Amino acid sequence: MITTFGYRARAALHRTGWSLAGILLILPGLAFLTAALWMLLSELRDALFAASIIGALYFGLGLICLAMARRRPRIPVPPRPAAVPPPVAPGGMAAELVVALMQGVTAGMAARAAARRPPPPPPHP
Repeated sequence: MITTFGYRARAALHRTGWSLAGILLILPGLAFLTAALWMLLSELRDALFAASIIGALYFGLGLICLAMARRRPRIPVPPRPAAVPPPVAPGGMAAELVVALMQGVTAGMAARAAARRPPPPPPHP
């Protein structure tokens, strides 16, 4: 159990480290891409147009992220526990089932014993 815990802890640290490194590399890249998009759009039209496009882009991406955060993961639902049958009073149906079971076992034992016995020798004339 301790080995499993250690493995899971190391795996979590590994994922966290790589995720943090990825975020630290993505953020400056996003800033440079935003600046480049601003320059491109302001060359095509004006600064107000560039601000509107970039703002709408970030707003839309933010709404998508919020919608993804509200999604619930698909977790399989465990089956409901089977209903426990009510206890049967003594001498009720359970007693009849036990008697029938014992009769079947006795008949099976008798059939097996009969099959194991050698056949009687044929009569001599």
